[in-house]
Amino acid sequence: MSEERGTTTVPTDEPGGAPTDEAAPARPATFRAVPTVSLIAIGFLALCLSPIAFQGGAWFLLFGIPVAAAAWVVRSRTRVDTDGVHVRGVVRTRSMAWSEVATLRLVQRGWVHAVGSDDTDLELRGVRIRDLGRVGEASGGRVSAPSPAEAEAAAEHARELEAARMRIARLRERQDLEDETTDQAPDDQAPEDAGPDSR
Repeated sequence: MSEERGTTTVPTDEPGGAPTDEAAPARPATFRAVPTVSLIAIGFLALCLSPIAFQGGAWFLLFGIPVAAAAWVVRSRTRVDTDGVHVRGVVRTRSMAWSEVATLRLVQRGWVHAVGSDDTDLELRGVRIRDLGRVGEASGGRVSAPSPAEAEAAAEHARELEAARMRIARLRERQDLEDETTDQAPDDQAPEDAGPDSR
């Protein structure tokens, strides 16, 4: 028998039955705000700035731009484990235990927010709606979230619904055009019919 919470299945022993294997501990998940591959672009930026920066004087401070950007890329991340969520910034790290999390606020085009019971809002950098399955697994079942396969199936269903809506809208437009053409046809033929009578 298994008890399923979110995307994590916790096996238990049936009374009088054979013992089952113990559940593997949930592995922490790390989400980066920006992929580390972007460090290549930052290095290229530093290379482009070097002719100006090496002119001497205050121009050398231009190197502070790629250095600050690289520090933000390397340090900005969200770590999810069974204890809670930990958001690391360039200077400090903010944490929120699962016992303090009241809900997760989903942003369609942005990062997920953890909302505390005291209305504290913590932006989970790098965590998007599509990552909720991994969040649920890393939390050890404390977050009820669809698995990646379930999320993909839901997204596919949403795409099919949108395609069906578009087809229906096109059919309605076509029907409206046909109705307009039908309504205008007798008006166009009226002068022709009146011609012989006028003679």
